[in-house]
Amino acid sequence: MSKLTKKTLLKHLTKSDKEDIIREVVTLFDKFKNVKEFYSAELTDAANPILEKYKKKITKAYITANPKERTTNMNVNKLIHEFKKISIYERDLVDLMLHRVECGIDAFKRNTNRSATFYNCIITTFGNALKLISAYNYMDEFSQRVNKIVKNTATGKYGVKERMIKIMEEA
Repeated sequence: MSKLTKKTLLKHLTKSDKEDIIREVVTLFDKFKNVKEFYSAELTDAANPILEKYKKKITKAYITANPKERTTNMNVNKLIHEFKKISIYERDLVDLMLHRVECGIDAFKRNTNRSATFYNCIITTFGNALKLISAYNYMDEFSQRVNKIVKNTATGKYGVKERMIKIMEEA
């Protein structure tokens, strides 16, 4: 079977009548969590409830007094990866990534006895968020928040603040 392309899908949808398309979308909605979350975010008038749900999960992961760092990093990476699949707007993904960085920095402040891996995960997420901000020209929207993140980051261990400043300069 050949690879399905967007063109082939559009051709199929064009040939289908409205009722068939509605049935297909409802089937996808019932079968796949990602589709359900996509439409939940798309059809709501309020702030993105899915984004808020993922933010709460990330906050919870970092609020634990003595979390297992490897598990925390893996779980938060998984949450961000899941959100990428259903995110409609890149802006929401940037918001979630910056939220992770903010939660990570708060976790640094509560417990400075963290591994290099813990710090590196936060720095990597910060860098990825800045790449998206640059690629989608969101700097006006996020610049104050990004600057506040760097300002609130303590200097010292593993050169986190210095590395963040360098990432900002390169973005």
